[in-house]
Amino acid sequence: MIAIRRSVAPPRPGGVPCGGVPRRWPQRGMEARMLQAQGVGYTAIIVRSLRDSMDFYQRLGLVPVYVEPNRDDPESLCALMYCGGNDSFIMLVGPAEGARVAIAEAQPGVGSMQYLSLNVSRDTMTEIWHAMSTAGVSGSEEIVRGYERLVFLEDPNGVLITLTAWNTEPPAGMPRALILVRAAAIRERDGAAYVEDSHIQQAIAEIIRDSRGPGGPRPPSNN
Repeated sequence: MIAIRRSVAPPRPGGVPCGGVPRRWPQRGMEARMLQAQGVGYTAIIVRSLRDSMDFYQRLGLVPVYVEPNRDDPESLCALMYCGGNDSFIMLVGPAEGARVAIAEAQPGVGSMQYLSLNVSRDTMTEIWHAMSTAGVSGSEEIVRGYERLVFLEDPNGVLITLTAWNTEPPAGMPRALILVRAAAIRERDGAAYVEDSHIQQAIAEIIRDSRGPGGPRPPSNN
């Protein structure tokens, strides 16, 4: 169970506490007080059959990046799939073959969104408690999981959100999809169960090395 820290949020400009109805929209300068997300990382969807779901999304042009055991539930698997565009992904979470505990039968259930991942910078994650306090939100303790650093929180509707930073940030202009595909290949070559930060670091180094050659590497194609 993920423990979410509850705290009284500081008042917004104009004296309106968080959760109240603002008398006016936030004024200029409010941006400096906000925790800055850097885009959607991925949406995690609970599925009944990982194999059938991956086949369906591949028919829509999505490309599998990796499949690995669920770090939170060894009876289930996670499949990261690349949607194309600007580093767009979905995560499919479903029961492993022959699993005794079927995640698909638990709450919130098949077809629901398990959580929404929002990317933040490594610097923001390092100062996450100050950033969240300043922004007037509260969340879990930081969790280091493989190549990611995570903080869980809930929106006002109860939707589970993860703020996600990579332990090793990609160099400017290097697509995350390209790094993840290379890291997954390194993981398989090493016989490892999970994509770890060491695989990410090695992938980045290899991509930089290869980029010095003609043409350079390209992100996975979903055409």
